[in-house]
Parts: sequence; structure tokens; C-alpha cells
Amino acid sequence: MTSPGEPRINKEYVLSVIAEARDSISFVKKVSQKPFDSLSDAEKYAIRYHLIIIAEALASIALHICRNMLSQRPETPSHAVRLLADNNIIPGEVAEDILRFLRMRNLLVHRYWTVDDRKIYENIESDFNSIENFLEVVLEIVRGEI
Repeated sequence: MTSPGEPRINKEYVLSVIAEARDSISFVKKVSQKPFDSLSDAEKYAIRYHLIIIAEALASIALHICRNMLSQRPETPSHAVRLLADNNIIPGEVAEDILRFLRMRNLLVHRYWTVDDRKIYENIESDFNSIENFLEVVLEIVRGEI
């Protein structure tokens, strides 16, 4: 998709962001093995924090790929995710799940008082399936397989 002289993916950057996202995913999965009612307030807030880290990582990766592989300048992280789907880099259903996750991040950051921690807890596993799918596609890009 890129030719000589065009911007390239910064592999080290992308790999470090993926590692951060996966560390946060591991933390959330570990904590969420406990029943919701036994989670402390600190654990609930830690889950929120790590979900924000994951969303920021997804946004950073999507923006980086759009700018450096597609030579596009998305206006927002959501726009970047849509561009990745429009350019057949990620499946549409994965894009929709990532967009939903980014909207959740906005709630956590800007409207935290409206967040239902139980709903977040109940959706963790399904959210992470699409995120892992996205990260695998990105790894294929970094390895030069796409």
C-alpha cells in the first residue's frame, strides 16, 4: 500500500503500543475473573483506567496506520477506524466494535458519573475478542504480511 518515499509504519512504536494494550487487557481479564459484587471500588476504578489505556492505544494505532500507510489525515480516532474498514484493513464488524469501545472511553473520561460498572464488567470478554482481532491485523501489517 505504500511505495518508496512514502511514509512507513513505525514498527517499534506500534509494537510498544500493542504491548501496552495487551498488558492492560491482561490486567482487566485477571481482575474480572472475580464476581462483580466482590470487586472493590479500587478494582472497579482500575478496570476503568485500563479500559481507557486500551482505547487510547487503539486510537493511536488507527491514526498511525491511516497517516503512515494510507497517507490519509483522519480528523478523529473514530474517523481513522472507519478509514481502516473502508480500505479493507479491518473487517467492518471489528470496526464497529472498536468504535463502540472508543465511545465507551469517551463516557469514562467525560461522563464518568453516568458509567454503569456492571455493564462494563459484563461486556469485557466480547469487547476484547474484537480488540485482539484488531491487534492481530496490526501485527500482520507490522510484519509486512498485509
